[in-house]
Amino acid sequence: ILVARLNQKTSYELFAVKHFGGATGDDWQTSGGTEETDAVPHDGLVRKVKNHALFLSMQQKAKAYAKDIIKNVIPKDVKIDVVISSACPFIEMLFGYELKKRLHCKWISDFRDLPFTDDRPHDAQRMKKRMQRRLKHAEAVITIAHFGKTFLSDGIVEDADKIHVITNGFSMTDASEPEQQDDGVLHIVHTGSLYGGTRKADLLFKATLAAKEANPSFCYTLECAGGNNETLIETAKQYGEDGFVHNRGFVPRDEALAMQRSADLLLALVINRPGSLVAKMFEYILNRKPVVCISRGKDFCSEETNFVEKLRLGVAVEEFQTDAVERLRDYLLMQFERKLAHEPMLYDPDTEEIRQYDHDQIVKRIEALCEAVAKA
Repeated sequence: ILVARLNQKTSYELFAVKHFGGATGDDWQTSGGTEETDAVPHDGLVRKVKNHALFLSMQQKAKAYAKDIIKNVIPKDVKIDVVISSACPFIEMLFGYELKKRLHCKWISDFRDLPFTDDRPHDAQRMKKRMQRRLKHAEAVITIAHFGKTFLSDGIVEDADKIHVITNGFSMTDASEPEQQDDGVLHIVHTGSLYGGTRKADLLFKATLAAKEANPSFCYTLECAGGNNETLIETAKQYGEDGFVHNRGFVPRDEALAMQRSADLLLALVINRPGSLVAKMFEYILNRKPVVCISRGKDFCSEETNFVEKLRLGVAVEEFQTDAVERLRDYLLMQFERKLAHEPMLYDPDTEEIRQYDHDQIVKRIEALCEAVAKA
């Protein structure tokens, strides 16, 4: 394995970080996503100029990266059959495209996430055209979610047969033995970022209030760790439930995993984005605990909701569903009653479906795709 760490910043990035904010000055990624920024016009002249300058700088960086890799990393006597570009959803595509041109090889563009969504139509239209021009040169495109294939098929990748869904996954050998605290309290744990408050827990607190009304002895705690959890506390205060929520802030990964192991229920807060399937789901699976998944946005079920239901991981509700609070309430009460009866939490996952997401199985699918592309 030959590794090169390339981190040259373009002149645009240096200027943008100083004046626009964000880690790279990438206006597609750093502005937006919160309710406050959603109110800002997205198609002003300044934004157009910034996005155009960013695109040109990313092209410049991709060419420099490709040149560096070929000159300093790949041995002269090695023939490259397939390039897989993966990670950051926009620069990786340009990087892969430049390597394909220079190495005269096949190219697989792997999207761990999509670089834009249709909630900003003007940006999306410009991005679609730029992606379409590059991706027509790719022999295959990978997305981690089924909605991602639908999204890419809509005016971005002309040949839908080139798009393959290969999800994230986990190693079964990392699975832990579940623990349960026998104290008559339902322990709920959430780990991870709330992304500026775009992932919300209103439905959860509405359900806990309804559970207390149905059963006054209902008792729970919500332990959270990660980024932006202050917004979760603020939401809890709106419902008078903040006394049951404890925010540990950022903690080491080992501590976060220990929190998950000690939980009765694992909370997943999601915002519905096509092409996204949060990796947290796979981490939760390894802890063998019931999952409470709450999705917001859109008027159709998220990839995460379908995932939880397909694998029978727990309960999944959507913001738009009229019975969401009632279903959550009933689920919490059922698990709480099991806790009082000193019974384990109800958890009956589909183990055969889960095995499909083991890294061993995923690697075989990627290997088969690489061989097919190389021989084509």
